Amino acid sequence: MSRLMVPAAVVAAAAAIVTAGCASAGASGPGSLDGAAAIAPANAVAFVAASTDLGSTRWHGIGKQFMTQFQSLAPAFGDEIDVAVLPSKAVVAFTQPEDGAKLTALATKHGAKTRVIGGWTAIAKTDGALDTVANATSHLADNTLFAEAMNRLPSGALVRAYANAQEAQQLIASIPGALDIATTDLRWVSAAVESTSDGLKVEAFTRTNSLTAAGAPRAYVPALIDEIPSGALAAIDLQVTQGMFENLSQLPAPLVQLFGANNAAALPLQLDTLLGGETAIYVRPSLPMPEVTLVTQPADTAAASSALDALLAELPSTSMFSGLKLYRTTIGGQFVVSTTQQGLDDFRAGGAKLSVDPSFLAAKQQSGMGDETTGFIYANAKDALPLLSLAGVKLPAGLPSLGTFMAYGGATDAESSFTAFLGVTS
Repeated sequence: MSRLMVPAAVVAAAAAIVTAGCASAGASGPGSLDGAAAIAPANAVAFVAASTDLGSTRWHGIGKQFMTQFQSLAPAFGDEIDVAVLPSKAVVAFTQPEDGAKLTALATKHGAKTRVIGGWTAIAKTDGALDTVANATSHLADNTLFAEAMNRLPSGALVRAYANAQEAQQLIASIPGALDIATTDLRWVSAAVESTSDGLKVEAFTRTNSLTAAGAPRAYVPALIDEIPSGALAAIDLQVTQGMFENLSQLPAPLVQLFGANNAAALPLQLDTLLGGETAIYVRPSLPMPEVTLVTQPADTAAASSALDALLAELPSTSMFSGLKLYRTTIGGQFVVSTTQQGLDDFRAGGAKLSVDPSFLAAKQQSGMGDETTGFIYANAKDALPLLSLAGVKLPAGLPSLGTFMAYGGATDAESSFTAFLGVTS
């Protein structure tokens, strides 16, 4: 979900989004119906509610990365800060400050205005935005779609967020390869950040009246986890449908950067020829560089090999893969490419596979990932981060001990979901 078309303040606040299970939106906690949602206008296009207690153990030490900057400002905010985006795109924040004078001074310093409305202090750039809130005759708490969206999220979440059908439509349209859902069919998007005993979990939901359009994402059972060798540091698995890249209105920017803008016209066809069916890219430890292996199931493996040659020949000299030797083989209908010969040999060999890897199984269990998914991303952060540090990557100071990361998608006839989990070890 890459470009929700709302101001950066909401995007930043929603970046932490997470949840698990269902709860009543009328209960207490960020985003509850008796909170700032009771004064935010009912037609708000987006709403984010977050706990300000970054030092809480519920953040598993992640929030402490921001405490130094936020600590001096804490008295200006209460236990919760909410942000609403109005149809005019004006952003209004709501809080119940411990020190009202400090909040007013802080707002004035940044050219914002404050006003107490319904027991909350509203902050906005203009009096007009504050007037819109003060004069609203119906509110988000009265909006049945908002209540439905919040009911999909747990009341005890650290952050909860909502976007109405218009914003959700823009969100879906911004996803490469996403189906075209009529705005009238889309109900809402909701998301939340939740603390679990093992780490932090993020879930986001897109609800429609029905999800029957051609090209809708379908769940599948990943079979390649029974072939990828155990011990992978990271893996991405997804289904590549026929003509997927050619059907995109525009290619994702990272692909264009990787293969070069000069090849942008030919790139969609080359990728559609190279990739097909269940496709995985995984990384294993190796010296002097980590080993990267691609497994895909194209319609024609010989054509896929030729497409790979064409891609490599057109790589810009600045590409990380420029001049890199690649090894390839065909196994049945699978086309396998690796940066090492060992990568090919180990893929073909027996032995333990990713499906029984202890770290992968822990990530599945902790994240709640079932047997079916619309695609997943897995990383063994515990083993990967020390290698990154040795390679010269500067990691944030005070970073807690991380375990595994898992992100995956799900879909039913009326709902698409995205879940991400970051394990934090004690």
